[in-house]
Amino acid sequence: MTKDQLFTAIIGAGKWLIHDQQSLLEFSVVIASILAHVLEARQNIWSKILAFPIAFTNIYVYSVRQLYGKVIYSIIFIFFNLYAYLRWKGSIRRKPVEVSRTSHKMLLSITGMSMLGGMGCHLIIGKYLHAASYGDAYYLSFGFMDKWLMSHKKLERWTIALFRHIAFSLACYQIGAIMLCIHHLILSCIGIYGQIKWYTSYKGNLP
Repeated sequence: MTKDQLFTAIIGAGKWLIHDQQSLLEFSVVIASILAHVLEARQNIWSKILAFPIAFTNIYVYSVRQLYGKVIYSIIFIFFNLYAYLRWKGSIRRKPVEVSRTSHKMLLSITGMSMLGGMGCHLIIGKYLHAASYGDAYYLSFGFMDKWLMSHKKLERWTIALFRHIAFSLACYQIGAIMLCIHHLILSCIGIYGQIKWYTSYKGNLP
């Protein structure tokens, strides 16, 4: 590809984003979300602050796409994120939370509940909203598990996040939301980066 062809392609993509407001909004939330996840992998408190406007924007973006599991998750996530912010920031009486591991028993229990919850979410969304997708439903049900682990900086959080994003990328692909599909594939890759960074931090916290 020549420089002229590359320049023409960039200009064409820019015009497309400017004239398609939905695509522009999706592109904006994709960039912000990627930044927030990279900051989260680095345990930067700004990831929790940036997550608030992203969650509010997601409510609109994914409702247009009729991915209602993601919409419901985004609404509940706002409160989860506030809790995570307080846990990560700490206070005068309590130190900021550090990376630790979850017991196998606890992990198996919440995984089982999330799987059952995913089936229930799929049935409810399909019955009342007529837009059922297994990837969307399981993204919602495992989201509670994911964010509880994230709030407490549990190492296993990134493994759950990786599979959630892969499943949800398939849901986005099924409805033709290619940009959002690629977005969640990128987030799954960031999940690997986050696992490495948090594992390094976890090893450093051991006595």
